[in-house]
Amino acid sequence: MDKARLEAFSDGVFGFAITLLVLGIQVPSLKTVSEAELRTGLAQCLSQLVPYVTSFATIGIIWLNHHAMFHSVERVEHTTLSLNLLLLLVVTFIPYPTAVLSRYGALPSSTFLYGFVLMLLGVAYSLLWIHISRRKLSRIPVDPWLGKVHIKRNLAGILAYAIAVGIAFRLPQISIFIYFATAVFFFIPIRHQETGGQDQT
Repeated sequence: MDKARLEAFSDGVFGFAITLLVLGIQVPSLKTVSEAELRTGLAQCLSQLVPYVTSFATIGIIWLNHHAMFHSVERVEHTTLSLNLLLLLVVTFIPYPTAVLSRYGALPSSTFLYGFVLMLLGVAYSLLWIHISRRKLSRIPVDPWLGKVHIKRNLAGILAYAIAVGIAFRLPQISIFIYFATAVFFFIPIRHQETGGQDQT
């Protein structure tokens, strides 16, 4: 498969997954149609925005990193395609645990499911990135310092998700905070220690 086809297919999947997220936000169910009850119902639905924004940000970050990763890739292999499909498999599943968490709130099971899927997302992305960097499929060599930082950030994210999943049945609200904080962490670009440049990954 041509790299351009892989990128086009992946972009479509990312866009589809992000679009599905909003469908998980429940419309208020009213006993009587009145402004006061609607206002109350909308206020109660605000809590659903936390998993929505977290998932949107997480998928968006993966898409940005995916775009940067394949920007300099010259060729793709069968393993590249397979690992990319694995990543997209997890991405397209994210709307489901997001909808569960939005509907039922920070219950232990919903929090565990949400975090477990995010952890799988981190693992799938890391496997793809390691494959591309080790197989030297990019026309631009990976900066050694940047490569180490990238790996450390990926492992830190997976570890954060693992910790949050581990405490989900006892402290589900803390787990939700960790998921959101991890998304914020990955929004912070890497600053190169020598050139002062920034990398979106």
